[in-house]
Amino acid sequence: MTVSDPIARDRLPETVVYYDDDFPAAPAELRRGIEDASSLSLAAFESLSGRGESAGSDEAHLTLVFTERVPADAAALTAGRAIWVTTEAAVVTAGLDAGATDVFHWSPADGWDVLAAKLGHRLDGVGGPSATDDHAVPDRALQRISDGVLALDDRFRITYLNDAMAALLRDADGDVLGDRLWDRLPPAVTEDLRPALERAMDAGETVTTEFQAPATAQWFEVTAYPSAAGLSLYGREITERKQREIQQARYEHLVETVGDAVYLLDAEGRFTYVNDALCAMTGYDRDDLLGSSVHIIKDDGTVAEAEDALRDLLREQADSDGMPIAKLDVELVTADDGTVPATDRMTLRPLSEDGEFTGTVGTLRDVSRQRRRHDVLSGILAATQDMMAATTTDEVARQVVDTVVDVFGFDLVAVHEHDAETDRLVPVATSDGGDETSTERPAYALEEGPVGTAYTEDRLVVQEARSGLDDWDRGGVEVGGYCPIGDTRTLSFGTRDEAGFTDDDERLIELLAETAAAAFEGVTREEERRRYEAVIEAAEDKLFTLDDDGRITLATEQFAESVGADREALAGREIGEFLADTEAAAAVADLETAADVETDLRTRDGEAVPSRIRTARFSSPYGDGVVGTVRDLSALRSAQQAASRNRQRFTELFETLSDPVADVEYGPDGAVVSRANAAFAALCDERDRSLVDRPLAAVRQALPESIAAALDPVTSPGASVETAVSTQTGAERKRFVLKTVPYESTDGQRAFVVLTDVTDLAQRETHLQVLHRLLRHNLRNETTVIQGYAEAIVQRETNAEIGDFARQIFEASSSLVEAADTARTIQRVLEMDAEDVESVPVERAAEQIDADVLADYPEADATLANEATGTVSFSHHLLVGIAELVDNAVEHSSTSSRTGSDDAIEHVGGDAPSVAVELADAPDSNAVCLRVSDDGPGMPESEWEVVAGEQEITQLQHTQGLGLWLVRWVVDKHSGDLALERSGEDGTTVAIRLPR
Repeated sequence: MTVSDPIARDRLPETVVYYDDDFPAAPAELRRGIEDASSLSLAAFESLSGRGESAGSDEAHLTLVFTERVPADAAALTAGRAIWVTTEAAVVTAGLDAGATDVFHWSPADGWDVLAAKLGHRLDGVGGPSATDDHAVPDRALQRISDGVLALDDRFRITYLNDAMAALLRDADGDVLGDRLWDRLPPAVTEDLRPALERAMDAGETVTTEFQAPATAQWFEVTAYPSAAGLSLYGREITERKQREIQQARYEHLVETVGDAVYLLDAEGRFTYVNDALCAMTGYDRDDLLGSSVHIIKDDGTVAEAEDALRDLLREQADSDGMPIAKLDVELVTADDGTVPATDRMTLRPLSEDGEFTGTVGTLRDVSRQRRRHDVLSGILAATQDMMAATTTDEVARQVVDTVVDVFGFDLVAVHEHDAETDRLVPVATSDGGDETSTERPAYALEEGPVGTAYTEDRLVVQEARSGLDDWDRGGVEVGGYCPIGDTRTLSFGTRDEAGFTDDDERLIELLAETAAAAFEGVTREEERRRYEAVIEAAEDKLFTLDDDGRITLATEQFAESVGADREALAGREIGEFLADTEAAAAVADLETAADVETDLRTRDGEAVPSRIRTARFSSPYGDGVVGTVRDLSALRSAQQAASRNRQRFTELFETLSDPVADVEYGPDGAVVSRANAAFAALCDERDRSLVDRPLAAVRQALPESIAAALDPVTSPGASVETAVSTQTGAERKRFVLKTVPYESTDGQRAFVVLTDVTDLAQRETHLQVLHRLLRHNLRNETTVIQGYAEAIVQRETNAEIGDFARQIFEASSSLVEAADTARTIQRVLEMDAEDVESVPVERAAEQIDADVLADYPEADATLANEATGTVSFSHHLLVGIAELVDNAVEHSSTSSRTGSDDAIEHVGGDAPSVAVELADAPDSNAVCLRVSDDGPGMPESEWEVVAGEQEITQLQHTQGLGLWLVRWVVDKHSGDLALERSGEDGTTVAIRLPR
């Protein structure tokens, strides 16, 4: 490349320079630099804002425009030959579109030599001096600049390069001249640069392109100027600018993609820039917002508040070098007249050169989510206080449902609880909508549907597919959620909104569930505590509970009374204060080991009460501790002392009993006679009669055969024997009743063997039976003979006195026969078994009394009244007793009189005797009262007292007959009571009280 000499001033066209006030060079500095660097002849140097309306470019002048913006009359500045210089890419495009001859990048930071070089190349392209002229740009100027200059011929061979370009191509000696450019460039650079240079060469147009050097990561800008000889390349490093552009692009991308809305306002409050986030937030299109006043999204109050904040920012900026920021909470107005809560962060755009306000930069952050989250958290907090104050689990469940409905705004809500009895999840609280839509399936199996999944897998389940969820389908619910509450409950919630639940909704629901679980647990613990205290309150024993420090937490009134203290004052006191033994106190307060100690319980008065204390450890949700029971041993100690005395007396009695007695002990080696009294030892046929700890088998061998055989069952523990045995010792025959009495003692099972000598009793019983049968048989037979002869005398004897004697003999003998019959009846009654008595309906008993008793007295006025209900103890022997009472009532009726003798009864005037039998319920309803009444003269008091047991039977105190005795023994056999309710001149009433 041939470098020209400086351009002669008289050969250069006159140049008019226009500058923009925003261009990064002061006007004076710009003019001086142009004149010094380029030797241009300046015809005018004017500001774009101050030039005349008609001023422009023509063929006679070269127009230079230094601007950072597209002038309003750009077309006027491109007429003729016009070159624009700028730092803004948008101005480059606009200038070329407007028709400028050329537009290139330059700033004062690039250097004035670079400006001269670029102007020289442009002037060459617009008809100025040729590069081959003798007046070209001097080589020293090209070598002095830091940017690279390269000249290529029409085959892209290097014909010239300055030092900067030589360094770039690593050519220190100039040996690259004549080389094709492509051979000196990395393949990657060639790939980027070659298409642009070939286009400049072929089309003959100036082309500017950029590329990055792979080895150094540097960026370069290359401008190719075509000429007749080839291409002139002007290159400079733009790494810093490129980084700024990349950073700017990243910033612009960030602004567009950031979640916050970003806007720029001019000084009049009109939008000059908005990102997509602001459009999405407000619902407006970008075209709707750009150029519109901020009032479109802010009401007057919000705008006024923002203006006040901006004035404060202006004052702050004047007082400091920083960038103050104002933060406001606002309600944005959306395109559909809705509102969006947002946080508006505003700062000022750079002030003008005159210090004037130029506009605002702001970001708007949608805080709808934060506000809802805050509102929900506040609602959960308020609900937590209510839940923690609840006293029942039902109250907690109801509050959970109300919270989800009121705070979250979900439509259908239900709380299910595991029912251990049915092993199902049953609803315990539902919302109003839930009540309407949950009737078909109010309970779930543990693994049924999403409710069961949430319960069994302990996780939140969200279901959008509504199939299979019958209970929610009716309400039109689109999305359902199911969340576990602790270990035994679940929360179901649904919404009709197709959008379903947000992540915040799900997390906050889980938070509510955790809070509710704690509330349920607290209420359950409180219920357990109340039950625990109620048990202690209701206990009638001496009970106390201790904490892990051995201090009393609860005590019964009985314990407080035993130590002589107020029950309320016991709480917090150490148990050791009330025990005489410190070791016992430590054992009682030990949480690890259960205690069973005997010690003295000390009262407030210093009295020592012997006691036994047993403890057991317990664990509960509100703490671990010890529960203790106190047993007063005072009575036991007295009983033990009494038992010791009784054992001594028993031993004395055991040894002195005349009946043979042995004590048998059962052990691992079988039955052993541990001891026997002298009478038992006397039965043994051996010289050594000491029977202490002798095997029963050995003792049986020494006993008479009959007794040894009777003891066979006694070889096994628990055998109960009662049998008669007899022994023959020489001429003496003995009869015994052998009886065993099994019992348990502290050392195992034992049994007493008692042989009761009944020899004399058996002989007396035999004698009595013989006498009884003989007397009863002979008495009746002989009396019958007497009765027959007396009756014959009465019928044949005409002598009145002899006849009277005969009648007396007849009546006396009749009385004896009747007594014998009564005695026989009494014997049968006494021999009756308990099985003969049964419980029968009262109506049946009344029917039998009427048919079997009263029917035998047709001559009497006998009545039966039954007012009793239920059942009564009854047997045929009872009818005998009732008949005896009725017979006695007929005999002693007021219509009867005695003639001749006491036992001859006639009814006066032919009137029938009056007898009344009555059945009625006893006052206590556990018995039936049977009364027999007559209207006779009454029963002698002395006779009744003997039968009632109030008088002893003596020679002077006895009854005249056996009838009342028969009645008494019949009543005894029926476990009843006999009473004389009335006895006097107006009659007698005898009552029998019979159990049911």
